[in-house]
Amino acid sequence: MDCSESRDWTTLEYDILGVILNKMMSLYDYLQFSLVCKSWNFVALRHRHQRSVITSEFPQLPMLIVPSKDDIEKQHCLYDVTNNKIRTADFKFCFNKRCCGSSFGWLIMHEETFDVTLFNPFSGTVIRLPPLPKEHEDDDYYPWYILKAILTKDPSLYPNDYMVVAIYGISTKLCLIEAKSKIWKKYDIPPGQDYNPFEDVYVCNDTLYASHLDDVQLNLWEVEVDENSPISLQRIAVTLQPSLSRHDFGPMFIVESSKKELLLIRRILSVEDHEQPDSDITTTLVKTIKFVAYKHTHTCNDGTQRFEEVKSLDDDAVFIGEQSICISTKNFPKCLPNCIYYIDNRYYSHDPFVNGPQDIGIYNLEDGSFGEHYIPNIAH
Repeated sequence: MDCSESRDWTTLEYDILGVILNKMMSLYDYLQFSLVCKSWNFVALRHRHQRSVITSEFPQLPMLIVPSKDDIEKQHCLYDVTNNKIRTADFKFCFNKRCCGSSFGWLIMHEETFDVTLFNPFSGTVIRLPPLPKEHEDDDYYPWYILKAILTKDPSLYPNDYMVVAIYGISTKLCLIEAKSKIWKKYDIPPGQDYNPFEDVYVCNDTLYASHLDDVQLNLWEVEVDENSPISLQRIAVTLQPSLSRHDFGPMFIVESSKKELLLIRRILSVEDHEQPDSDITTTLVKTIKFVAYKHTHTCNDGTQRFEEVKSLDDDAVFIGEQSICISTKNFPKCLPNCIYYIDNRYYSHDPFVNGPQDIGIYNLEDGSFGEHYIPNIAH
């Protein structure tokens, strides 16, 4: 066979293309595959279910939705973090809704009416949910009404067995809705107990966790849900070694490592007021100054869960944003190992995005150095 002979790649057999698709770990590579030609797009669509299985079993690199290069109205692009490039995307973002979370390739969105929508930008599937419970005190709190929202399972694979869990309202309350349900369940404080706000929710090893960092005390709960009963919380006693400093400020995130270990990531922030030149306006700038990582090591005799500070993520990389994600750099070798990729924390920004995103970077856990990834165009 003449090796210089031209190849018609569009005629590759279906089974061969299927094998290639199944070996693609990156969702972005899968999307690029589907855009090559009509025959490849057909194969990609036929393998959509298998793709959902791979995405569900192996955490994917998050793709940051950014404005198009030419700022075309109602068109967005995807930022490819591993190659530091902005890629075009063949979907339209919902401009009348705010994205408050993402899981398994789905966007969780809400709007001024407090309605919630699940949107899969790659399949175009839309799932509409009932409005969130609205408290009188929160009437003017949109668009930050939902602090965070997650999916417990992929609706593409488990259409009757997923939940949407949300932290919402000024008081950061907890609520959830089960698949096919028409009512949101709110967590009601048992009589005689003090109210605890919520800061993070996460699923690890099929267990739903909720947490709140109160000064130097980490409150961690296992969230239990029964079909015919209200939400209940089981407090988990936690000890951190070394203990937290009262001089530090910032949230704590729950994340599962690629080895299914429970990690706690503390984001330490600085807060500074800046006066704008030739103006009486003062803006508050919130910047990340470091991260501290804790790994679950063992359960003590009294049932307390012990976490110890680590300087290595065992070559994993963590992404901190609307949804905390941990991936193995063995599957994504262009990602920097033992590093934390982060974007603005809007909840802690007193003037969120007035001048565009400002707190974006890469933190090396081993040496404490900072690097850059996406550099936003503030003109957008």
